[in-house]
Amino acid sequence: MKKLFFTAVLVACSTVYSFAQKAVPFEGTVTYGISFEGSGLPPEALTMLNGAESVTYIKGDKRRTDLNMAIQSTTSLMDTKSKQIITLMDIMGQKYMIKMNEADIKKEEAKAPETSIKYIDEKKMIAGYNCKKAEVTVKSKEGKEDVMNVYYTEEIPTSDLKAAYKGLKGFPMEFAMNQGGLKMTFTTKSVSKDPVPDSKFDVPTDGYKETTMEDFQKSMQQMGQ
Repeated sequence: MKKLFFTAVLVACSTVYSFAQKAVPFEGTVTYGISFEGSGLPPEALTMLNGAESVTYIKGDKRRTDLNMAIQSTTSLMDTKSKQIITLMDIMGQKYMIKMNEADIKKEEAKAPETSIKYIDEKKMIAGYNCKKAEVTVKSKEGKEDVMNVYYTEEIPTSDLKAAYKGLKGFPMEFAMNQGGLKMTFTTKSVSKDPVPDSKFDVPTDGYKETTMEDFQKSMQQMGQ
């Protein structure tokens, strides 16, 4: 079970949302519902995971994503102007902070798998927005390929520092990914264009232990053993 949550934390840290790089600024809040299936977990474990949410706040050059599920929570604070990402994680009361500057981000991207996008002639409405379908193929360093379906809209423009779906023509409204046999599906529940308060981008530091992504991954792998 610990390994499952460790995997979910890594998903949050990878900043899976990918946005168009040249766009008119957008301000608002996007709320995703998250569903889980697979991994061989007992039904009661999946029931505990289902109902999790991910909330993204966007304001100009800044973005915050909160991911809350069962015994862990993750917050990612991103500033495209200063080119900095701060990730805050609370795992069973253990708090970690990871700061990444532009050089750190480029280092992580260099290790990321190769991706390609194929656009599909299929559309549907999600949370009141017109969405188009794309197939994103992720190819690992070992040559293994995994295909993810994503529905995106061109009606919500914004920008990002890290792009799991680099080159995607719009904002992802629904997408699924497989992590260690666990399928996670993110679907937009609502989009609000209400102003986002500046306080949403404050960085809480009380009780957080600053670490690096590499050291964090090592400690989580030890927990999952």
